Amino acid sequence: MFVIIETEDGLTIEPQPAHMTAEDVAAQHGALLADAGPYDTFEDANDALLNLEQDDFDEAEAEGRL
Repeated sequence: MFVIIETEDGLTIEPQPAHMTAEDVAAQHGALLADAGPYDTFEDANDALLNLEQDDFDEAEAEGRL
């Protein structure tokens, strides 16, 4: 299983061990939980990450920040 977290460097995908919650994974990396998923495959998580990045871009563009 995989989750998406947000670090100082941006969004990233991290594996979620069975004994940890998505919040635990984020805390372990000193990050915020961006999308708890969980996603069964890295590819599914990557698709979700790309959608999150596109949504952020669209929002910034609509608000005139770009």
